[in-house]
Amino acid sequence: MKWIYGGFVVLALLVAGSLIGCATTPPTTSLSVHPANAADRPVNVWLIPLEGFPENVTRKLESQFAAELGLRVRSTVHAGRTPKMFGPSGQMIAERVRSELLVPVQRLYDVTPKTAFIVLTKDDLNSKDAGTRFVFARHFHDDRLSIVSSARLHESFFGNLEQAGLTDLRLYKMVKKTIGLQFYGYPRSTDLKSVMYSPVMSLQDLDDHGTAF
Repeated sequence: MKWIYGGFVVLALLVAGSLIGCATTPPTTSLSVHPANAADRPVNVWLIPLEGFPENVTRKLESQFAAELGLRVRSTVHAGRTPKMFGPSGQMIAERVRSELLVPVQRLYDVTPKTAFIVLTKDDLNSKDAGTRFVFARHFHDDRLSIVSSARLHESFFGNLEQAGLTDLRLYKMVKKTIGLQFYGYPRSTDLKSVMYSPVMSLQDLDDHGTAF
């Protein structure tokens, strides 16, 4: 009986010790990255998909723009979607996403003063002032950080059947426009042939404008 009692004491001490060890401050948000390809030059564009955004789409954009523009484009693994990122309406709020991700984004490696950071989300997006019903993207030029949403680009959002690949083309245009704004510093354009055409207020605007800088 003494041995059993002593065993309970030892067990209680071990459990208490493990609980004390767990009662630490939660780790800060961080971004993990996919294994790097052999490359010495800095990253020009970081793609940061939020939880739920298709990884195959991120990878496609990564390789597509690296080949087309000759840039070093890298992607992180999925970043978490936190309740703080959403407003009362259920829409994701761009300014809140920026606040949640700014510190971990600044810790990414191989960056330069020109590196652009593009957050990709499948959630419906808006700005905190809710000046419009939604936004396709929101750009924070001081941080070279943009959030691009695919929610309204997808034909199923509207319940319509459209040609295959149209959603991919729309996303391609939005991401390329973002690279133009944040990495190259190109101004918005009123030329409908340019991917930099602005303002884009509807899918019709997006479908009508070109794909070249």
